Amino acid sequence: MSPIYKGTWAMLVGITLLSVDSLLIRLIHSSEWTLLFWRGFFSVVVILAVMLAVRPKETIAAIKAPTKSLFLGSIAFSLSTICFVLSIEMTQVASTLIIINVSPLISALLAYFFLKERVDRRTLIAIVAATAGIVFVFSDTALPDASIGNLMALVTAFMLASYFVILRKTQSKNAPLYLVLGGFFTMVIALIAGAEPFALTEQEWVYILILCVGVVPLSFVLISIGPRYLPAAHANLFMLLEAILGPLFVWWGLGEVPSQNVLIGGGIVLLTLILFTVSAANEKRALNKKASIG
Repeated sequence: MSPIYKGTWAMLVGITLLSVDSLLIRLIHSSEWTLLFWRGFFSVVVILAVMLAVRPKETIAAIKAPTKSLFLGSIAFSLSTICFVLSIEMTQVASTLIIINVSPLISALLAYFFLKERVDRRTLIAIVAATAGIVFVFSDTALPDASIGNLMALVTAFMLASYFVILRKTQSKNAPLYLVLGGFFTMVIALIAGAEPFALTEQEWVYILILCVGVVPLSFVLISIGPRYLPAAHANLFMLLEAILGPLFVWWGLGEVPSQNVLIGGGIVLLTLILFTVSAANEKRALNKKASIG
């Protein structure tokens, strides 16, 4: 399997899992800070346990001497998590997902300025086409007036883009540790902000465990692998899928029927990603063949 397809599969599976996030957040009625505490706590426990079991020496060495990139990437991940949950609680889910989807554009700009990574015409076209699909999905849903929730969504987009660029810069080295340290920051901030970790009903505990032990760690581990094989803007482009899959999971879980716009817009995004990935893979294959002949 070519690197492009490896990165693509990691991102697709990761985003599909992550898209369940919004549904589970809606089903958990405790305070957002309590949710964030357990989200951070289980990210630390689950991912760190796996890393210590698989690569104990490398993991311990990286923890003892964290790099600047690891520290900055973890802060970006933590802030994106916190602001995403706060935005979901403070404004419409549609508004949050629309605003977050400027992240690929931010990622492309950050990668250009900080990594000197050229954004080719195909990537720009794909970003514009996929974003157009997202806008079409919500074209019949008016955004509310400017609010703290919308601001939180914008911060989420910027921090998510920063996280992808840092991962790309480090070639996703020790990528799961970003989630561990980011989860620790999230847990501490949530406690300071007033989290009540044990003020949960039995049903909420079930959702918390599904979300924080299964969905979040596994999805972000896979998503963190993507930038190892894909440019930052390309990898971040897959995040657009969450705005399509998220409403579909809410439809399945809460009975909120998606509009025709969701189906059409989702088709635009999926077609864009398929064509973009196949085109990039074919170009890479042709370049490799040309190099081998030369």
